[in-house]
Amino acid sequence: MSPGCTWGALLLAALLLQPALSSPDFRVGARFTVRLPGAYQPGFTGRTTVLEAGGQRQPCFAAAVSVEAGTGGGYLCSLVVLLANVTVWASGRADQEFAARAVCQLELTADGQLRLTDGAMAVVWWSGTAGQGAKVLRLDSKTGNLRLLDDKKHTVWQSFDKPTDKLLPGQWLRVPSYFTVSPAKISSPFYSVELDTDKIGAYIYFGEQKYSYWELAPNSNQAMAFAGMDESGLTMYDQRRRPVAKISPAVNKGPVRFLALGDDGSLGLYAYDSRHGNFTPSYEALAFCDLPLACGVLGVCSLSGSCRDFAARGVRPAQGGTLCNATATSSDALHDMVEVRGVTTVLRADSPLTNVPVQQCVDLCLRDCSCAAALHVKDDAVAGSGVCSHYELTAGAREVIGGEDGQRHSYWVKVLKGSKSNCREDEEDYDARNEALNKILIIFGVVDVIGLLLFGGLCVYFICLRGRTADEHVCEEDGEAAGHDRGAAEPDRNANNSGAVQDS
Repeated sequence: MSPGCTWGALLLAALLLQPALSSPDFRVGARFTVRLPGAYQPGFTGRTTVLEAGGQRQPCFAAAVSVEAGTGGGYLCSLVVLLANVTVWASGRADQEFAARAVCQLELTADGQLRLTDGAMAVVWWSGTAGQGAKVLRLDSKTGNLRLLDDKKHTVWQSFDKPTDKLLPGQWLRVPSYFTVSPAKISSPFYSVELDTDKIGAYIYFGEQKYSYWELAPNSNQAMAFAGMDESGLTMYDQRRRPVAKISPAVNKGPVRFLALGDDGSLGLYAYDSRHGNFTPSYEALAFCDLPLACGVLGVCSLSGSCRDFAARGVRPAQGGTLCNATATSSDALHDMVEVRGVTTVLRADSPLTNVPVQQCVDLCLRDCSCAAALHVKDDAVAGSGVCSHYELTAGAREVIGGEDGQRHSYWVKVLKGSKSNCREDEEDYDARNEALNKILIIFGVVDVIGLLLFGGLCVYFICLRGRTADEHVCEEDGEAAGHDRGAAEPDRNANNSGAVQDS
């Protein structure tokens, strides 16, 4: 989009989605309407405030109707809770897009249903509270909890029960529970943090499969029943409300304002930096190479934190279409398996196979139409066997940390048949280049050491030589001085003797 279009979209957003005269409450029969742009504008976003929380603490919470351009030529509409410019909760959005020149309308119906519509018959989101006596929508100024209350001020519905990608201080959840976010890089997978009785886990869903990539379990196999957020982090509790596990800041940057699951699968605690007016992480659960899609599905994350394609290692994973083979040894098979040495994956399969030899693990993946990669981890207790995991995508690949793990981990990728020999040759060339580079580095290292030793030896030799020359020069001067002393004394002694004889 050109700069002119961008400024035009922002100006149009300012005119169409200007902040409303928000009030503390949104009561039964109230309607709030936002008119959409007259023409479709890719990248358009706008928010109109419905409720704004008071209080002296900054930044403040606000509830707003959010409109953004969809991918099908229309607009998506949702109800959101904001903390400064960060969305900390959002209502579910239907796939249905509103056409240009339409409206997005928030209303609380007479039967207590809070809903978003197109101003006509299409309903894109609703609270599910019809007939439960909801009379008013209210925003908690301290916690950001959006609540529907009845005549007795009892909570009928609240946003805290339906978290999206963030948890806020004051929020409590019963276990099991979860919150999710869809990644920006790829449309089909999505991320989820799931709170179970035995652990907290971060997962990526791909098709019908899910893979974990981060876990936190309590000590002593204690069961978790509740999760509570406060300004010190997320704490897991047992049935008696005793803490059994906690995610807390690694760096003290002030009170925690929220726990966030990022659109790249990251997980962290965030504090508000009043000096710069933004939120900064005080705890990050994952480094870059620990993210499932850090290098996409065709890259390997190196120990230095950079991405390199599989092709740089001489491997070209099979992409698209079917990954089927009739048998592992069929002459007309379409695929082969290639080992990518020194590589593993951060993904953990939900149900890995145990006590499986590496060849069986590879053959099973080769026969599986949905298997794109396999990881075999040797079991030290059982010789020749180990744990076998199969994956539908070559995501999360990273270099192995430590030489011992590199010998235990064996990562295999499915490739098109016929490219295996080329892959092996490329991989051998890659290894040969690495080996040659290592030899060159070793040779230069040895030369450097020898050079330093020679230089040190020469320095010591010249120092000693200079010291010896100085000593010899001093000795010669001492000898000459001593000779002059003896020569001066001898004439005196002879003179004295002659005088004595003469006297006698």
